[in-house]
Amino acid sequence: KFVSPKSSPLGSVWRKWDIHFHTPSSYEYGQKAASNQEIVDGLVKTGVEVVAITDHHRIDTARIKELQRLGGAKLTVLPGIEFRSELGGSTSVHFIGIFPESVDVVDLWTKLSGKLNITEADIAKQGDDKIYCQFVQTAKIIRELGGLVSVHAGKKSNSIEELKNSDYIKQIIKKDLVRDCIDIYEVGDVADIESYVKNVFPNLDRPIPLILCSDNHDSRNYTVKCPLWIKGDKTFEALRQTLFEPFARVQVANEK
Repeated sequence: KFVSPKSSPLGSVWRKWDIHFHTPSSYEYGQKAASNQEIVDGLVKTGVEVVAITDHHRIDTARIKELQRLGGAKLTVLPGIEFRSELGGSTSVHFIGIFPESVDVVDLWTKLSGKLNITEADIAKQGDDKIYCQFVQTAKIIRELGGLVSVHAGKKSNSIEELKNSDYIKQIIKKDLVRDCIDIYEVGDVADIESYVKNVFPNLDRPIPLILCSDNHDSRNYTVKCPLWIKGDKTFEALRQTLFEPFARVQVANEK
């Protein structure tokens, strides 16, 4: 029986993931001269086996394709994109779309940028730091195109917890967003995880995966507060499976 190089014949195993990672295609990246080979080598050296490239308001199709080629069987590269939303006022809530490694990335970006009016020309005209995408509409499009939606949460900057409403109204809004738009919470600190399990999830319809990522903007200085481990193959489908088993398949810990 053929076994994909990204699948394990041993069954589900714990692997280190980072699904919020930037490249020089993001406008505020620290080392613009960093090469794709350097990025892949750096991630592999740290033990990361799956990465989502989540540059701001763009999917650099040429870069994604080269990173996937360079990653080969060692590193699965998922296309992704980070958005600034209209929610949260001056501390705009940020959220991310993550897509399968097998997607036609050119077709994906053509459809996504066209539906959201975030072409390179749009970004150049408005300025990357001024681009906003409507949360609910964008989340719906991400899902229609086969992706998952992750949102900043907890004490992470640009968190959904910064919604400027009364506690009661904020609770209703969050519940609706989790039901209709959000698949994953990306927290900013390990301590956020216990708080969500004890205080937030009882007020929601369901628990959802809680992840911690690097949000790296300089591959030459890669750090993460605590590694993210996902139990499964090195594929987007393993990430999708965490939605059904958020506690059994997701851990934030120094070692597994």
